[in-house]
Amino acid sequence: MENMKVLLRLVCFIAVLISSLEADICEERAEQVILVSSAYEIDVRSCLLNPNEKKGPIIWYKNDSKTPISMEVASRIHQHEDKLWFVPAKVEDSGYYYCTIRNSTYCLKIKITTKFVQHEPNLCYNREAIFTQRLPVAADGQLVCPYMEFFKDEKNELPKIEWHKDCKPLLLDNINFTGVTDRLIIANVTAAHNGKYTCGTFYTYLGKQYRITRVIELMTIEEYKPLRPVIVSPANETMEAGLVLKIVLLSCGVQDGIEDWHLTSLRHLVM
Repeated sequence: MENMKVLLRLVCFIAVLISSLEADICEERAEQVILVSSAYEIDVRSCLLNPNEKKGPIIWYKNDSKTPISMEVASRIHQHEDKLWFVPAKVEDSGYYYCTIRNSTYCLKIKITTKFVQHEPNLCYNREAIFTQRLPVAADGQLVCPYMEFFKDEKNELPKIEWHKDCKPLLLDNINFTGVTDRLIIANVTAAHNGKYTCGTFYTYLGKQYRITRVIELMTIEEYKPLRPVIVSPANETMEAGLVLKIVLLSCGVQDGIEDWHLTSLRHLVM
């Protein structure tokens, strides 16, 4: 009886050990999109999971470190809930980060590449951090300030966003340009609206304000005009046409008991 208890304990121990080993073998994948952001601003990254992959808590790591990133909110780089926060980000923070989802039988490791860049001389942005958006001409359109949802307050509202074009303040007159939450509404888009638009705001974290900016390159698309059929030839020419009428007459007669077929063909040309 005692031997049976020992055997059962051994089996349970082996089962737990196998499960632990299986959980340590992580499925890995790398995000293909490298998000470039401005340095010296607050930045937030999320772990991009498919709906069926959220099977446990998310833990963040820097490079191949075995030590999780701190969850202390006062730390410049820290994990807050499921997100990775840089308060603020620095150029040297560029590199690889991993978010890991793990339970007793499952492990998924996702590699995320980050890049933080300084503004270029005499510019309010860096070309590497540009988001391209396209709008058709001859209609109203809107630009979206990307990745701002992380900065909503407890009322689910965004801070006021300011807009610039080619690094100069943009007048939101509610006629030509209107700012609505994280969007810029442009009335009657034309090719003249092409350019670099910067959206930005301030976010208060632990009593200190940090800048957040995004740069968008607007590229307009010409209005689609369906092709109309064009007569190539004849062009401004008059051609005479004649009507040909062909009549075929078939007559049948009987002569001396022999059928006599007569075929008469009349061709008449009407000019």
